[in-house]
Amino acid sequence: MLTIGTFYVWKKQTNSTKAAEGLAKVVPTVIASPTPAGPFKYIIPKIEKKREYQIVMLGDSMTYSLGPHGGPFYEYINDLYRKENHGILIDNYAQPSTSILTIQDAMNREQKFWDVDLPPLMPRKFDLILIESFGYNPLSQFPREEGLRKQREILDKTVTDLTKSHPKAVIMFVATIAPSKTTFAKNVDLNMNQSGRKNEVDERSAFILNHVAYAKLHNIPLINIYEKSLKPSGDGNVEYINPDDNIHPSAVGIKFIGQELTDFIYASNILPK
Repeated sequence: MLTIGTFYVWKKQTNSTKAAEGLAKVVPTVIASPTPAGPFKYIIPKIEKKREYQIVMLGDSMTYSLGPHGGPFYEYINDLYRKENHGILIDNYAQPSTSILTIQDAMNREQKFWDVDLPPLMPRKFDLILIESFGYNPLSQFPREEGLRKQREILDKTVTDLTKSHPKAVIMFVATIAPSKTTFAKNVDLNMNQSGRKNEVDERSAFILNHVAYAKLHNIPLINIYEKSLKPSGDGNVEYINPDDNIHPSAVGIKFIGQELTDFIYASNILPK
């Protein structure tokens, strides 16, 4: 877990060879701060009220599908905030076919999105950053537990960097729509059988749920679209999945994502009305 610096506590340890003389040996003990007994807790900064707020987004192709400025998300959230005399700007730094391993690169270099050029994210000012799980591009090159551990380590660094560079901005995690075990990649991988589809979905779900667990453990605001897109059976709702590839969001799915993002941000008043 994240270690935010260290401090030293000095304690007395009895030295048996000097016990008769009542002497003590002092040894340093390193304790992780600020919470030695458990994981760090993210303290959500309070954003000052302003006329215009800036949101930036990070993720893989699931988030990229929303378009360079959020598509329906931009429309829905501005419809609400316009009534409160606020405007919302959205820039989407998500890129297709990228895993959590690329997040530092995504934050520190210029991004191209169709015909839109976005300047490097880190030097910019923004009020809210939405970090999606990159779960649809799992770290399959590693054994499962090692990949999940690497995901957590990268999130440690990402959260640390952002809290240092943008202490007044809110970090929020997003879990995207759930994949379907019955249809995953059905139209793009004709050789994949039902067992293979289930394995692919189980792997992606593991990384999405690891992202969710990390947010809950560290008190990071979470928009859990994954959970809301599950059917009662526990499988992903195909209504939200593009039938052309059975992977990415459908038009209905993109609207669903946009509405869920909007509803959570507006209801939580993260961006003051």
